[in-house]
Formats: sequence, C-alpha cells, structure tokens
Amino acid sequence: MANYVLEILDGDRAGEVLPVGDSIIRIGRKAGNDIVLNDEKTSGVHCEILPEGDRLVLKDLGSTNGTFLDGKRLNELVLTPGDVVTIGRTKVKFRDQAEGPAGTDAGEFAMGTIDAGRLQKRGGSIGLIAVLLLVVAGGGGWYWWDGQQQSTGNPAGPKVDATPLAVSGNRLSGASGSCESGEGWALRVAGIGFRPDGEPNSGLSSFTAYFEEDEDDGEAKSIKSDADFAVMQLAEPIEVFAGRSLTVTGHCRTLGGAQIAVRARVFASSEDVPFRFCHGTKMAAYADWQRVETTVTVPAGCDRLLVEVVALLPNKDAEALVDDLAVVEGGTANGINVALKESGQTAFGFGSSVAVRSTDKSNPGTVLAIEPDAVPASMARMHKAGHCVLSDLGVSVACTEVDGGLEIALTGADTMRFVMPSDAAGGLLMADDGAFASVAVEAQAAAKKVLFGSHATRAMLQFEGQTNGRGETGNGRYRFAVATNKATLLLGFRAERQQAGSHVRTAESVRAEGRPGHALDELSKLFQNVPMDSEALAKANNLRREILEAQSTQVATLQRDLEEAEFFTTRGGFDRVASGVDELIALYGEHNVEDLAGVLALQAKAKERLVAVDQATYEVQRTRLIALAEAFSSVQQPALKKLVTDYIARHLNGK
Repeated sequence: MANYVLEILDGDRAGEVLPVGDSIIRIGRKAGNDIVLNDEKTSGVHCEILPEGDRLVLKDLGSTNGTFLDGKRLNELVLTPGDVVTIGRTKVKFRDQAEGPAGTDAGEFAMGTIDAGRLQKRGGSIGLIAVLLLVVAGGGGWYWWDGQQQSTGNPAGPKVDATPLAVSGNRLSGASGSCESGEGWALRVAGIGFRPDGEPNSGLSSFTAYFEEDEDDGEAKSIKSDADFAVMQLAEPIEVFAGRSLTVTGHCRTLGGAQIAVRARVFASSEDVPFRFCHGTKMAAYADWQRVETTVTVPAGCDRLLVEVVALLPNKDAEALVDDLAVVEGGTANGINVALKESGQTAFGFGSSVAVRSTDKSNPGTVLAIEPDAVPASMARMHKAGHCVLSDLGVSVACTEVDGGLEIALTGADTMRFVMPSDAAGGLLMADDGAFASVAVEAQAAAKKVLFGSHATRAMLQFEGQTNGRGETGNGRYRFAVATNKATLLLGFRAERQQAGSHVRTAESVRAEGRPGHALDELSKLFQNVPMDSEALAKANNLRREILEAQSTQVATLQRDLEEAEFFTTRGGFDRVASGVDELIALYGEHNVEDLAGVLALQAKAKERLVAVDQATYEVQRTRLIALAEAFSSVQQPALKKLVTDYIARHLNGK
C-alpha cells in the first residue's frame, strides 16, 4: 500500500500532517480518539478510517453533524488521494505523502504547525518526534512511527499489542469479549450508555461511557442527557447450569471521578419464574487499567446469565472504560441455599443477592430480592431508576436459619428494602408491643412486626426494636424499606395457626348459641394477636361479615320502624325503636356495633318523639280532669274534687 497521510486544512490544527497506516484511525472530539479535533460540530467519536485489503475506507460513526465530500453527506467512502472531507466543520485532505503539504511543492521540506500539546495526550514526546520524522524523512518515518505505536499507547499505560486479549475458556464470543465493536452487546440499556470508541486495554478499542454535549448554537453547551449513569448488557444471555460457579472478569479504567462495576445477572429462561439475581464488583474508580472479577454460583432453577457493566459519571469530564470481558467456568462457590423444614420455603441466591421461594408453584415468590435503600448521593439517580444492587455498595448478605424462619443481616449498609410481588401488600398488618392493625400500603410507620403476603407466601418481618418502615408499589412489585440492617423473616407459624383455628371454632359455636357479640370478641382476638394463617383469616373474615350483616339488618329494621311511627304517630312504634336499640347493644356490645353513633342517634330520636306523644296525651287528660274537678266543686263534692286535683298535681302537673 502506498504511504498516505491526512492533512488538516483548517481549525486550530491547520497544517498538521498525520500518517495513515494499516490500523484503524478514529477521529472525533473526545480525547480517546487517534485524531482529536477541537471542533464543537465534531461528535465525540465522529468517524474512522480502516484498511480493507489495498484500499482505505472512511466510515461515519453516526455523528450528529455528518461527514461530507463535495457537499454531499456520506456514510461510507473509499478514499482517493486528493479527497477533501469535511468532518463537522473541519476540512481534512487525504493524499499521498509524496505530494507534500497543500500549497507547497512536493519536494520541499516545509511543514505546517503541529499542536504538541495534543500529541502528548496521545503519545507523549515520542508522538511529536514521530510526526516530525515522518514529515522530514518521508516513508521511512512512517515505519518508525508505526513501530512506536505498537509499543506506546494510551494514557493509561503502555500498549503491548494491538491484538485483543485472549482468555482461555471464555464463554463470550471473540467479538463480544474483545470489545472491539458493539457486536453482541446492548450498549445503551439505561442512562447515558456506553460507546465502542474508548482507549483500549488491548486490541484497538474498548467500551466507554461519557457525557456528550449538545451542539453549540451560540450559547453555552449543555449535556444531552440528564442521567449521570450508564448501563450496558450482553445482548443475548449465556446458557448456564444450576450449581456451577462462573467467574466474570473485565478490565476497567476511569477518568474524572467516574466509577464502574462489572456484574452478573442470573435468572431462569421460563417467564413463570420471577427470580432475578444480580451480584458484581463494588462500584469503584480505577486510575489505570485494572482487572476485576466477580464470581456467581448459579442458583437452582436458573439457567441464564447476562454480563452487565454499570458506570457512574459525576461530571462532564468523567469517563468510564471497560475492555476484555470474559465469562469462564470456575471460581470460589458463593451460593446461598437455606431450606426451612417447618415452612418448606427456601432462601437462595449468591453473593449479595438473595430471594425466598414459597412452596406454591403458581405463586413462588415470598421475597423476590433485597435491595439497597439509602445510597450515596452519587448513586441517587441510578437507584431511583432501579439499577442499584447491594454489591454496588460492597454490601454482603448473611442468611441464617432460626426457629420458624431466617435471620437476614447486611454488612456494609444500615438500611435495606424487601421486594415482594404486588399482591403481598394485600395482607399488610403491623404491630408494636400491642395488637396488629391494618396500615395503608404506602404508609410510613414504626413497628416491631410487619405481616405481608398470603397463604404460601405469608411471612412476617420482626425487628429487635421499633423500626421505621416505608412501603411503595410499582411495576408489579411491592417494596418495603426498613431503617435497619438486620431482620428476622418468620415463615413458619404452626403454633399461631393452631391458636387462630381455635378462635374461629369458638366464634362459630357462640354465634350458634345466639351470642353474636361474644363471637365478634373471639374473632377480634385472632385479628389482633395471631393473624398469621391466611385460611383462618379468611374464615374469620367471612364469619365476621355474616354477623355484621345480621347486625346491619337489625339496624335497618329499627330505622323503618321509626319512619312508620313518625308517619302514623304511634307511641308503640317509638317505644319499640327505643327498646330495640337497648336490646341490640346488649346483644353485640357497644364496642361491636359498627355505627354506634348512628344507632344511638336513632334511639335518641325515638325517645324524643315518645316524649312529644306523651306530652300531647297528658294535656288532653289534664284538661279533662280539671273540668271534672270543677264539676265536683259545683255539686258540693269537695272530697271528690280533692281526689282529682291531687291526681293532677301528682301525675299531670307540668306535663
């Protein structure tokens, strides 16, 4: 191949002449490119020139403002000597080295201005010397430059070889593991995402996450994304086998305060299995390229693994790079598997990721995951978007079997959040030292005990002391955060179930005896003290509903009696309502009358109308007896008159 060069025709690097060899050359605004153009119209990684046989091809890499030849925008171009290509707003000429710089004779040794500062970012003083030698010495200088490029490299340290790192037994394909292109990866899963344009640890490229600025429209530039994190994932999961341990490795480097972590997500190919486990390296910064690794032991029921890389970018100058990813068999086993005999449930997972499986295949998830709750400010947006896991914080989880359940303890965190299926909130009850009581699903409350779930997923969180909790729903999940790093998850309720059953049987018996109030009292003991058994709760709720429906029917009858008594003004009707309320309260007890205030108001109204009816009756009798007393007086019967007047005074006076 002839010796070709690129000559920058304008901008702050006008006059620079750069060699084009048999390696890929990337051009863009970011510092990691082979040719860096300080042009706001040039994208971070704008285009590349790559050899294909005996020709050189220029490819636009999805730039914002495009790459042009003779005013026509192009995606790909086979370069011909003399082509002047516009990259952003910078013109670059592709020519044979022998032609010499534009505007000079090919035989002259003249050269344009060279930006030594920019060359030092890419290769130090050696790079500057190489270009000088290239321009002065022609083709021989190119071969010296090319050799130096194989032994010098990116700012992270010497680049030994342009060949990608090979990892024996790597389950990732060569293209996916080498990070030379985006093949096999979903680079923009969330946040800013990654791009295949970073300085490599080996080979020619790595994946890098960085902020991209908007176009300059005369005002200050702004960042295109309001996210400050990036997530990439393997596009297709790897098939794995339960019980096997695998180690995920990668090489990471960060700039400008960025942090990065490599993770493994393990799950089941069946959509009926809701468990998703994620564990990885702690979120950290790496000034130089460093190999990191995380090991996972595949839990029972899982058969798929995804490699995931996440990065935090706290400012516009931050960059996070990853290269040479691999998944290999082996590593120290870190599986979690605790089977509980009493409840039949199992806590399982690996590393810092754990879940609890119920015995019900149709509703297998008692606890789907344990997540971080409080996180550092740098992780706030990533956490809010649902992309934080415990390993990001370096947190470890311990699960120990205790009587009736599990003791779950976190090391490295002061709070945690339990994730359950959304229907777990339907049976939510809380208690301190006293009785259990219903609470709003998304309430914030302090308690020592929290009951959730139903039937096979019925469980209770118990804390050493009163602990603040907070519930929230979303995306088919119920999350309950607690301000502690230690909790006992009780799953076996044998004694409580027996006690609850006893309460139900007693309530049914006394109700049959005509003592509904006593039945409600017995059921209240169940609700307040032992509401752990979903079947007993269902029976108790049905019985309570039936009793209260009968009570409601009695109250409705009294209401109708009052309305009829008022219409016909019958004393007997009012008296029946007043005495009927007394009988109702005696039968159920005031504390068991659902609308006690309404019932008492009904009785008060009936008594008021009784007084009014009696008052009208007394007036008629008094008037008649007064007339009779006067008649006795007129016929000289003082004894009879006195008898009548005494009766009026004693029974009807003032009535």
